[in-house]
Amino acid sequence: MIVMGLPTVSLPIDPDTALILDCQAGNADAYAELVARHRDGLYSFVRHVVGHEADAQDLAQEAFVRAYAAIGRFRRGSPFEPWLYTIAANLCRSHLRRTKRRPLSLDFGDTGDSLQAPRSADPASAVEQREESRRLLAAIQSLPVEQRMVVVLRHLRGHSYQEIAGVLALPVSTIEHRLRNARRALREQMQDERVTPGGVR
Repeated sequence: MIVMGLPTVSLPIDPDTALILDCQAGNADAYAELVARHRDGLYSFVRHVVGHEADAQDLAQEAFVRAYAAIGRFRRGSPFEPWLYTIAANLCRSHLRRTKRRPLSLDFGDTGDSLQAPRSADPASAVEQREESRRLLAAIQSLPVEQRMVVVLRHLRGHSYQEIAGVLALPVSTIEHRLRNARRALREQMQDERVTPGGVR
């Protein structure tokens, strides 16, 4: 039964959804805005998974290119970011299979990510904190790629278990299991080096 005279409530439209609709209508500028909105986060994810800045730039760019090519098939009303990260995760897997013997680079510079140690006014303490961050990043790079992705998505990108499950197309229980195993491995490795991995407890 329709009740007359009641005010219509308009739900807010996700800004990504509005841009996607514009993209699907042929507006290239809208996609450029989507890229600008998600570029830093996607690059951070890819870089921490593959361990090489140049490769990460190429893979992040390729993820955006593939997303643009498939934007017409994107299901309206679905969140854009998990879909984009799924494309990037698949590219990372393929890349790492091809380059698994290649040594990793841990020189990420000042990333500003949540696993970085906080800044300190004490120079000696700041050096120690930076070294701890480098050791933690090295420990993350030593994880199997599927565990590494879960750690990066959870602790660097701040995604929920449900969001990570959507990105990796896995049950939440599998995500929880992989994250527990990854945390255990990181704690053991960092304890061996007498460094506390505060960001992944």
